[in-house]
Amino acid sequence: MELYREDESVVRRYAEHLEGVDPDVLRRVSLREGARIVRLPSYRRVGIDVLDLSTLSTTGTFKDWVACVAVARAVRDGHPVVAAQSSGNTANALATYASRAGIRLVALHPPASRRRIHPRLARRPGVTFVEVSATEHEIKEILRDATRATATPSLPVLRDQFEGNKLRAHFLRDAGRAVGHGWDWHVQALSSAYGPLGFYRGLAEAYPAGHAEPRFLGVQQEAVAPYVRALTGTVTEPGAEMLEPTLFRKVLTPELIAQVRDICHRTDGAVHCLPNQDYLSREAKAIDLLSGAGVEVTPTPEGQPVERAGLYSLAGTLQAIDDGTIPPGDRALAVYTGGSGPSTEPYVPQHVVTREEATDLLKELLTREASL
Repeated sequence: MELYREDESVVRRYAEHLEGVDPDVLRRVSLREGARIVRLPSYRRVGIDVLDLSTLSTTGTFKDWVACVAVARAVRDGHPVVAAQSSGNTANALATYASRAGIRLVALHPPASRRRIHPRLARRPGVTFVEVSATEHEIKEILRDATRATATPSLPVLRDQFEGNKLRAHFLRDAGRAVGHGWDWHVQALSSAYGPLGFYRGLAEAYPAGHAEPRFLGVQQEAVAPYVRALTGTVTEPGAEMLEPTLFRKVLTPELIAQVRDICHRTDGAVHCLPNQDYLSREAKAIDLLSGAGVEVTPTPEGQPVERAGLYSLAGTLQAIDDGTIPPGDRALAVYTGGSGPSTEPYVPQHVVTREEATDLLKELLTREASL
């Protein structure tokens, strides 16, 4: 059952709360950054709602909010060419928004994210994607070296991440008023954790007179759980299969760890690892629950979910109810960040390079694009 929605643009609706962005430019850049809240059947006497940031957004993920803010800032600052690195969703979103704004984009992505790139978006005017056979950390270094050498800005910056995601707090404030309640828990799958970090920053703006913060529950997959290791000392089983490539962040800064630790401490929250076996045993139920509420999970041609990040949030919520972390009588909000975008034909990358080749190619592409 749908409880609340913003069908057009959350970013436009709450634009006055954004810093560093010209509202007039943002309105020109904005497409459809929608969101809605749907109610699921209660589970073991726990109420579950889903914050759907996928279905109503242009490219099918919450990264549209961040891309809209980042591109609007780039337009304001007069940058004709920008660069990015992504596990797929951010690249899709930036390609869409940058092309619409007349900015040329060169984006790097790892091989594991090939299935997540939309061919139609990769072929938009002014967009170039490069697949780099390297680790996340190495791709970040390649991007840093090439953008410094060519004086090209890299999107999104950390401020864009926080500004785009803090608008979730304003949306949920109004949604809570409309449905007559708030939420005891805010549950999200974690990679970098920019989404929840932005959300908890936004709460101070959305409730300037003070408001009880929902308890935070972060969920990480077994193969990539650096927050779990940093905050609890738990070491996951080595060699576990990575089930969701977008949850890829293995190297965390001390600042990110400190901020997530502070949210957990402040809200009496936690970050959990969801072992592969526990996730897979709940995946079908999570998909059925979402489908029953009108949130369709896009499959791959092989019948697997095209993205599992949002499913991890819901499966992690079910796990936390089963183990007693979320007690009966509470209401949890599971954040569905992506996975309902349109299905597409397989993506064939235009450029596939090794780590050693990538820096020179990226410099060449950025220099060429800047001369056009």
